[in-house]
Amino acid sequence: MSATEKINVLFVIKPVQWSGADKVLLDVATSLNKDKYQVIFAIIGLHPSEEAVIPERFPQIRFDMPNLHGWRQAIFSLQLGWLIHKYNIKIIHMNSYHPGNYCRLAAFWARVPIIIDHWHGFNRFSLKRKILCRLYNSFTDLSFAVSELVGRYVQEQCGINPARLKVLYNAVDPALYEKTGRAAKVRQELGLPPEAQVVGLVARLDHRAKGHLELLQALSLLKDKHTVHALMVGGGRRQEEMRQLAASLGLGEVVHFLGNRRDVPDLLAAMDIFVLPSHSEGVSLAVLEAMAAGLPVIVSAVGGLPEIVHDGETGLLIPPKDPEALAQSLARVLEEPGLAQGLGQKARQQVLKKYSLERLGQVVNAAYDELVETKLRRRA
Repeated sequence: MSATEKINVLFVIKPVQWSGADKVLLDVATSLNKDKYQVIFAIIGLHPSEEAVIPERFPQIRFDMPNLHGWRQAIFSLQLGWLIHKYNIKIIHMNSYHPGNYCRLAAFWARVPIIIDHWHGFNRFSLKRKILCRLYNSFTDLSFAVSELVGRYVQEQCGINPARLKVLYNAVDPALYEKTGRAAKVRQELGLPPEAQVVGLVARLDHRAKGHLELLQALSLLKDKHTVHALMVGGGRRQEEMRQLAASLGLGEVVHFLGNRRDVPDLLAAMDIFVLPSHSEGVSLAVLEAMAAGLPVIVSAVGGLPEIVHDGETGLLIPPKDPEALAQSLARVLEEPGLAQGLGQKARQQVLKKYSLERLGQVVNAAYDELVETKLRRRA
């Protein structure tokens, strides 16, 4: 391989209404040195209208396979192997557990020199999963984990060699979340009173693990003392269930279910406080976005969240599944403007220092370059 020849990298994503995990892979791809690496995307499943826009400079190959079960696994592996051969793929990078296991096996059969997987949270590992992951890890060159705790967890569950494990925190572009003066206009468009105090939660409503229930219960506890409007950003099958619950709690007029939105920076500008009372979490992109917007954040002390939110400094931490604690923290921030402002300012500074896309690019390119040097150039 010549020093000037670009190295073909295949990113494989299986979006679920374009999840945060897939956005992270897109961030990694766009952060790679474009003079050295040629990125190609393999996309499993959804229709393009339901996904974030992938830059045109990245070729895209689609697999019309919403589910990878049974015989579809074998067909997918064969098609992926053909794709690897056709495009002379030297590096493959994908999320784990799904579709990572199928991709890693196909990459191994196709003799891809460098195999990278990416861990975002706390998957449940049955005995079968543990055995499979330990097998696939034997020929995986690098595993990224989005936090120290996620890294330790998958290391314990999957037996990952610590030398092949690297923490790569999620990142955002702080410039997208600078104050633009659009807050008043966005509030007007949403029908919010100009003087309203607005709390926001950005997460899909497919299950209860993101804490929508706890937020509604906390708002119910506060409603006699504070008139707070809440923006629930994100679609999902439980949206109507939560809407009915809000109405039953007397919150129907102040809780706004906005569904899937592509204008999150503008919505964050309309908020005064951001909350994510998750039951489990790796490192939330939504929290980093809110911090970049200079919002005070209140999050559960679970997973990797305490690694990015320092209690009383860049946000407030609460126990999971505890609406009373959430209500108390909300009341504290609502009643202490100085605290809210200080938390928001320090949160943005933290993102600028440690969780920017520039920082992510430095870590990713260094890791890629090291693998290329040891596994491609030296062998060549």
